[in-house]
Amino acid sequence: MDIFKPHWSRFLHPNGPDPHNTKYTPHSRPIFSSPYGPFPPTPEDLNIHELCFPPNVPLPEDYPLFINAATEESVSLHQFYARCCALARVFRHDGPNPLKLSASPVNDKEDGEILGLFSKNHIHYPMVAHACFRAELVFGGISPASTPFELWWILRKMQITSLMCHESLLPVVYEALKLGSGETDPASPLRLVLDPKKLIILSDNPSLDTISNHPTIESLVRHGSTLPETPRKIRGGDRMAYLFQSSGTSGLPKAMMTSHKGGLHSGLQGMVTAVQGARYMGMEPLSTPQTVLGVIPMYHSYGMILWILRLNLLKLTNVLLPKWDLEFALQTIQKYKITTLPLVPPLVQQLANSPLTEKYDLSSVLGAVSGAAYLPPDVAVNLAKKLPQGKDAPIPSGYGLSEAPSIASPAPPGIFGLPAAPPGTIGYLLPGMEGRVVDPETLKDVAKGEKGELWARGNVVTPGYFKDAKATAEIFAEKGWLRTGDLVMRDQNDIIHYLDRLKEMIKVKGLQVAATEVEDTLLEHPEHLVDDACVSGVDNGRGDGSLFVRAWVVLTAEGRELGEEKVAEKLDEWVQGRLSRHKWVTGGFEVVDSIPRTPSGKMLRREMRDRYHARIKSEGKSKL
Repeated sequence: MDIFKPHWSRFLHPNGPDPHNTKYTPHSRPIFSSPYGPFPPTPEDLNIHELCFPPNVPLPEDYPLFINAATEESVSLHQFYARCCALARVFRHDGPNPLKLSASPVNDKEDGEILGLFSKNHIHYPMVAHACFRAELVFGGISPASTPFELWWILRKMQITSLMCHESLLPVVYEALKLGSGETDPASPLRLVLDPKKLIILSDNPSLDTISNHPTIESLVRHGSTLPETPRKIRGGDRMAYLFQSSGTSGLPKAMMTSHKGGLHSGLQGMVTAVQGARYMGMEPLSTPQTVLGVIPMYHSYGMILWILRLNLLKLTNVLLPKWDLEFALQTIQKYKITTLPLVPPLVQQLANSPLTEKYDLSSVLGAVSGAAYLPPDVAVNLAKKLPQGKDAPIPSGYGLSEAPSIASPAPPGIFGLPAAPPGTIGYLLPGMEGRVVDPETLKDVAKGEKGELWARGNVVTPGYFKDAKATAEIFAEKGWLRTGDLVMRDQNDIIHYLDRLKEMIKVKGLQVAATEVEDTLLEHPEHLVDDACVSGVDNGRGDGSLFVRAWVVLTAEGRELGEEKVAEKLDEWVQGRLSRHKWVTGGFEVVDSIPRTPSGKMLRREMRDRYHARIKSEGKSKL
């Protein structure tokens, strides 16, 4: 297949559009498509690993693939591949199988082995993911910020049977296991199936074979290097590849499925746009090696694309930061001559506003990009001013969801005859995507220029939520069409304008918070202090597109007796003990007599939010 040949043309469809001579023609039909055209053809059963490392194709010349910016530890491309193959031999359920793993499910109609990946960013995390692909072992990415309760919940939702855990997070795992099987939990019928004997430790010390009597990843790589390689066809296609945490439209986190077909097409989208963009600029595509600053979480769909799904598709070195520190990030950019900055809006804001940027040489940066949340236009311009691209090339912001990681993005002005996407819009559909704008109440397509919910279709869209048919049905009103929950307008040029969020999701520093999860937590306080609760995202006053979580509560008799101030303290402590930091009620608590609702009982969160913003504006304050 062409997709395996080591040349940039493998990322183009044979009948794909020419960036200079093909002119995209906007139209008024309900379904509109990407100006970039379809994906290149791929084999039906292609595995993500084999897209990145095609069989019988020699590896290119070696180079550093991952570098830990803090310790300077590095892994080269050739080392990565050898280690991946070794670990995959250990992970194969039909091989020597020292871990006694079973076969993984191909979809959510089956049970089987699912390996949880519970770790902060680490230079060996992508290797573990690719070893899973190669071994046909399904894995689930879990936030390292999880509390014991959140971990216990997602272990059940993902039906995790074995777990790779970073050594620093072992105490969280042990606390989660103490919560039991979940038999008495009415919120989900799924029980805890993790086998404590199948804990594997990702350690920062490569010399250790065990930690707390659990084998380390390094010990398994060493063992795998002694095992013979068994030639076999690695299966992929529509088979399940991995699970992500997703809050969907409401409630506690769900387990979102991604197939090999979905994952590899998420990786291909950026390759198609990069090749076509370079051709339009008159440059040889993929000819310039890149050095990328690595801070986006690997368990997140954005990080998955960056650090795992595009490996070896182009030559790039990933310099990973253990955590975000503005000055250390600037030192790293200067030291390693970073060329590419994948960011989220709060980090764009920090870089744009900080005087520290004047102290360091940023001339190596060829481009920055933002994702995971809305990027205000002025912030996009302010950072661009500090980079070689200049104010006339604002930082572009991609649009996607966990359920469809990359849906739309601004395109280079003029490519395919396209006009520039105005600041504040989410641009054009990305390769392989189709869209519709639909009235969320009637589910009928609206006319061009009218507001409606964006629906998306394409290979990158999730098949649904693992073992949760009800939640899956909520996001697919029609087969194949994902309801994004976002209110948009499609203009005369088929540019998508983002208007508002229909579903009650709150974006905090690029991470999703389900309003209902925080509301349920408040209502579950053991002292029964609250009769009703409403949670929404409110402006944080910083202009970076991120929000504060604010709660309006109706007190019980016990709560009124205790007093508003004491109730707020107790609720705050309860939330912080149960939920991750980004879900904390940083926007404050407000006691109200009642929560407004529609006649059908639907909570009017937006009304509460709008009232708050109007009051703050009139008072001239940014936050109570």
